[in-house]
Amino acid sequence: MGRKQIGLAVLSLLAMAFMWLFIRVGESDRLENYILDEAVYDGIVSGRRECDGELLKEIMFGGESLFYDRMSHTFYYSVPEDDEHGYNPVVTLRKTGGGVKFSVREEGITDELVSSGRKITCMAYNDEAYEPYTLVVTTLPLMSIEAEGYMSDADVQMEMTLFDNRADTRVRSWESAGTISRRGRTTRSYEKTGYKVELSKKLSLLGMRRDDDWVLYAGYNDQEKIRNVFSCNLWKNSCAMNNSFGIDNGVEYRYIELFINGMYEGLYAFGYKIDDKQMGVNAGADNGCIYKKVNYCSEYPVTWTEEGTIQDYEISSRQLSADREAEKWKRLCEFYEGMLNHQDDDAWLLESIDLDNSIDMHLFLNLVQGEDNAKGPFTKNMYITARKTEEGGYRYLYTPWDLDITWGNIWVFEEHNYTVPYALTPEDSVIWTSGSLYELLCNGNREVRERYLARYRELRAGAWSEEALLEQLDSFEAQIFDSGAYVRDRERWVNGSYVADETRLSTFKQYVLERLAAMDDYFDRIESGEQDFPPRFSGGEDVD
Repeated sequence: MGRKQIGLAVLSLLAMAFMWLFIRVGESDRLENYILDEAVYDGIVSGRRECDGELLKEIMFGGESLFYDRMSHTFYYSVPEDDEHGYNPVVTLRKTGGGVKFSVREEGITDELVSSGRKITCMAYNDEAYEPYTLVVTTLPLMSIEAEGYMSDADVQMEMTLFDNRADTRVRSWESAGTISRRGRTTRSYEKTGYKVELSKKLSLLGMRRDDDWVLYAGYNDQEKIRNVFSCNLWKNSCAMNNSFGIDNGVEYRYIELFINGMYEGLYAFGYKIDDKQMGVNAGADNGCIYKKVNYCSEYPVTWTEEGTIQDYEISSRQLSADREAEKWKRLCEFYEGMLNHQDDDAWLLESIDLDNSIDMHLFLNLVQGEDNAKGPFTKNMYITARKTEEGGYRYLYTPWDLDITWGNIWVFEEHNYTVPYALTPEDSVIWTSGSLYELLCNGNREVRERYLARYRELRAGAWSEEALLEQLDSFEAQIFDSGAYVRDRERWVNGSYVADETRLSTFKQYVLERLAAMDDYFDRIESGEQDFPPRFSGGEDVD
């Protein structure tokens, strides 16, 4: 075959490929060119039979496949932040055959449409039939989980797809196999539950650390869907690095909208837990261990179980052997027994903890009113990490966790979703009255007291200022409400806890500002001598 004939054959093949793409995919055009007048749109519908799955395989906006809720026949489009044509993307169709067209009824994408959560009516059609769809537009990332079995406490194999719409991302679509299981304690009883996700490979997702272990937080009982995300990110950005080990002692979350097995599941927060690598501990090197406080009880003293563990605690670190695990339980017990036996020994108390970290934890739990973390001497929902020092001893670091019952909300078993909104006033303090720091303050240690008060003033002038907190809350408000995700979450989970649309974060923001003012007043009274500080715990009832 001559060169000319080869060239003609190549052109013929290219033409055939183009015709195949034209028939199977279809011409691409911007969304505005698919919008039809109501009367024209309805006229097309009235002259055709309705069908399901016969005409359209896939829709792509801007070259990216849209997520699809199979139950409601709804496509979801996440608008890329850095795309000037994000509200008018190029539409590409994957069709089942020739002659298929796509149309939108009446309206395009606007800010009002997105924030209201309204759906766009659209369809695919040919000369004989039409398939009705709806289109949802969001400004949040989207995640889809395709799991192989029923969601339970056991790991289930799954495939994860994440669409990252952030302006500074280098990769839009992420995929990984892995496992998924339900997580939580009381929250397992909610119809909308949280999940633990373990990927088959480590990925840096949504700008967070590179990891394979992730959590999906549901926020079902939080009326504004803000407390855990805001509080964890606040600790991360203001206190996490303030320790002598230089450890990033905090976690963070990003809001997403979630699909599981082709069904829309609502607004979630995607994040991670602290682990051995982050906290710089290694079971093999025996340089430390992470413990988790999971139930309320007094730390004076701790209680051994028949299994050789400590009641109301878990070991979060990866274990090598039963012998090594026993050593770690013994180490934690020695810490608490030492605290009990050295209440008046400032040198021992100072050596047992990282003072800067303990001060931050004490101040932070009071600021956010973490009643589900500390009630007097009773503690819960926190990590305690033993880290080996250069001298060979162990110093303990605290990390807050599970901060949904904060900023005025309290936990009451008999109430709707176990939560009473704004049952605390902004003037209510939550003072943690146990631990080495508390004993140092009770002992009248002047240097510790001065560092405690100075640290509060430092935080209030910077990361805890009104301006800094409102800036964060404005960003979260845009993500939760301007994306339309709040409306969709409420439609999906009607028994959850919510506020009126027009309220948004206004009540929460005002509460935060009033809480800051109350904290300032509290510390002013401490420094003037009008406020008894620290309050001495006088006795003990168990906390449910």
